[in-house]
Amino acid sequence: MIFKKNITIADGCKTVYWEKNNGEAKALVLLHGFPGNHRVVIDMAKNLKGFRLIIPDLPACGESDSLLEEHILNNYSKWFYEFLENVSADKIILVGYSFGSRIAVTFSDLHPEKVGKLALITPVVKFDSLIARLASYQYELAEKLPLHVQKIWLSNKFYHSISNKIIFKSASKKRRQYLITNDAKEIKRIDSKANLEIFDEFYKSKLISEGSKINIKTLLIAADKDEIATLNSVKELCGRFTNYKFEIIKNSGHIVVAERPKKVASIINNWLK
Repeated sequence: MIFKKNITIADGCKTVYWEKNNGEAKALVLLHGFPGNHRVVIDMAKNLKGFRLIIPDLPACGESDSLLEEHILNNYSKWFYEFLENVSADKIILVGYSFGSRIAVTFSDLHPEKVGKLALITPVVKFDSLIARLASYQYELAEKLPLHVQKIWLSNKFYHSISNKIIFKSASKKRRQYLITNDAKEIKRIDSKANLEIFDEFYKSKLISEGSKINIKTLLIAADKDEIATLNSVKELCGRFTNYKFEIIKNSGHIVVAERPKKVASIINNWLK
């Protein structure tokens, strides 16, 4: 059974997280994507065995508070360091999906002593796709709008109907509708200031070329039909790691953790063995 818990980080940021198998010695922490919350990775998590599983709602997402500071990678890493201290998790297996991969890479670069192994699932590392360009136009316009209009614009149905057609590749119709509904709820809930700050960070920070080489044992998982974290960009990211394995999941798109959770979990379980 997965238990819902919450803690308050020193700076006053309440973080809600889900935990399973608290008695296990080795902790595996899952960081979800953006916009989103723990729900997008929960089905995959249920298939990861033999670990103390910890899945936080990232700051400004789900039921967690926004950061008091700007929503950039270094501040997310600072939050994550304090989060691990509070939940007594050390030398973790760190699994990041999409935006969560960006935090995972930055954190591993800054605090390699805290990460025993690192897995990155469809990591978004640069803007090189159609949906990225659409998002760019969407957010650039949002930044020019009055504050009370920003949230309405960022959740407009036309843009998200286009993006959903690009994002979903293999989910059943029922599963796709479930994911779209949850995504729409999350977008409406997110503070527009945090939303725009995270987008700015996406646009300005290029994980492929920034930071030092990372020596942690790493698994990179790409999806061949992913139009957000494209296959070429994930291949480029491999250059940041000295000890890595690269896996490609066929006939899948960006939300592979929710469309094919058992497949992703199987790859991670086999790699950890």
